[in-house]
Amino acid sequence: MRFFFLLIAALLPSLAHAAAQTATLNGAEISYEVCGDEKAQGLVLLHDGLANAALWDGVWPALCKQYRAVRYDRRGYGKSPPAKDMHAPTGDLYAVMKLAGLDHAHIIGASAGAGLAVDFVFDQPEAIDKLVLVSPSISGYQPTPALVARLRRIEDVVVKGDMDSIVDVLTTDPYFIWPGNGGARKKLEAILRANPADLGAHPRQRRPFNMALRLPEIYAPTLVLVGAGDDPYNLAVAASVQQRMRNAKIQVLSGQAYLPYLEDPDGFVKIVTAFLN
Repeated sequence: MRFFFLLIAALLPSLAHAAAQTATLNGAEISYEVCGDEKAQGLVLLHDGLANAALWDGVWPALCKQYRAVRYDRRGYGKSPPAKDMHAPTGDLYAVMKLAGLDHAHIIGASAGAGLAVDFVFDQPEAIDKLVLVSPSISGYQPTPALVARLRRIEDVVVKGDMDSIVDVLTTDPYFIWPGNGGARKKLEAILRANPADLGAHPRQRRPFNMALRLPEIYAPTLVLVGAGDDPYNLAVAASVQQRMRNAKIQVLSGQAYLPYLEDPDGFVKIVTAFLN
């Protein structure tokens, strides 16, 4: 028995991480998590606009072993209450980094989180090491009529508030998760049901306009990831982002759609760590 406890103690630094904490940052309550060796490279994960930081659950333990990793729920997601006042999301990001003891870090942003990462480059350029932009949603790109129609169909279900219908429309949409990946669908359903408020509006954000025009000004090494089964609009935007940036490359992930870190966590970690390291 004593040997068992000694073994667990030896593994704790690499396997365990602190539970979610809450801090008052910029006048708001922000839920965040920090893990990994304090001397390791910094890494920040920025979730997309569909749900909260729990979307990173599948990749979190592996990243904690290699990095001083941070993830947090943006205002109105997960355990972070909705914004009460106008705010700059980049300010919250920098405050979370400082709280975790990071002056600079790699940043992985998904969809709207990727847009936030791009905004952050211009607010705090010295705080950026490398960027990973997953299905990036960046201001300045105009959605196609097909995308608008698709999102309206989803919104019509969401506003009615019936959780079973919401889960059904989101987990069966072929552009969110590659058809046939039942495990990823169950994980997404669990996250959605646990946090229905994530699907509400998230106003009071002060963000720059048309960052697509400023992409050529970014020199940070960047990896753009997009699933082969993602919405054609997202595939086109990802290609454009890679072309406009000075030091970016793109990888299209076969057998995956909008949520590759949920659909194939091990593969995602392998690709990302190879780039960051």
